[in-house]
Amino acid sequence: MMDPVTLMLLGTVLAVLKVADALAQSLLLRARAELARAQAAARGQDNKPAGGAQ
Repeated sequence: MMDPVTLMLLGTVLAVLKVADALAQSLLLRARAELARAQAAARGQDNKPAGGAQ
């Protein structure tokens, strides 16, 4: 059986991982939205697809 300190540390690690996951998901969503805006702006400038395709 594990001692109380080990159990507390495991609980803390799990909580930190949950917070880190939430932050990573938030950053990913923000980056995707920014990319979509940039692509839309690039298409809107000259009616050509972004990335140089013609």
